[in-house]
Amino acid sequence: MEKEYKSIVLFFIAIAIIVFIGFFPTYFIHFPKFEGFLSLHHFHAIVMISWLLMLIIQPILISKRKYQWHRLIGQISYFLVPIIIISMLLVYKRAFINSLDTNGINNIESLCLLFLPLTDVLPFTVFYLLAIKNKKETPNHFRYMISTAIVIVGAGFVRILTVWFDMDFISGLYVNGGVLTLVFVGLILYDLKYNKLSNNKSFVIAFFVFVIPNFLLLFVPNTAWWQSLTNEIAKAFI
Repeated sequence: MEKEYKSIVLFFIAIAIIVFIGFFPTYFIHFPKFEGFLSLHHFHAIVMISWLLMLIIQPILISKRKYQWHRLIGQISYFLVPIIIISMLLVYKRAFINSLDTNGINNIESLCLLFLPLTDVLPFTVFYLLAIKNKKETPNHFRYMISTAIVIVGAGFVRILTVWFDMDFISGLYVNGGVLTLVFVGLILYDLKYNKLSNNKSFVIAFFVFVIPNFLLLFVPNTAWWQSLTNEIAKAFI
């Protein structure tokens, strides 16, 4: 069990490193002045960093048998997660408005940006709620917490693709969705290999919660009804 918790900690650290690399050229490199950034960007960064630190610390506390501290931090998450969700939605709102200013209403980037909360905010929320629901079922609990981290790493990975490898934004979204889908498949196969899948379907559930909206991202933004909806929402911001 000690080895298992150590592996989870290393996984979360790897997630944090990928996020840092992804945001380094567009955010962290501007420390300490951060000229041109809004308070919203700093607020979002703080709450997301807090979540990543929480993910890293929690299994360490369990491995050290610091159960009271683990429960306390878990209770703090009841307040932190709603703030994270709000910050994610506000960042998407700002990005959507900026896309309207620069590219017009019906460009594919605006159409996708409006859909993106369904590909990460929704899965993140569902995974967290499932983790809390299963907080007394440790194997289920930490699998859903791992799933929240996989959702979060997407933001950093997309930026690695678009900034470091000069991939266009839409292609980056598609590649990100495909790669993270393979990560879930890998975790399911891991459970299958070690005979855990028959008693624990958490990663299978997480797979469908994540894959369905990311699969729909390939098609929905290009539909007439979604474009019509985007136009109506855009009018509220113009």
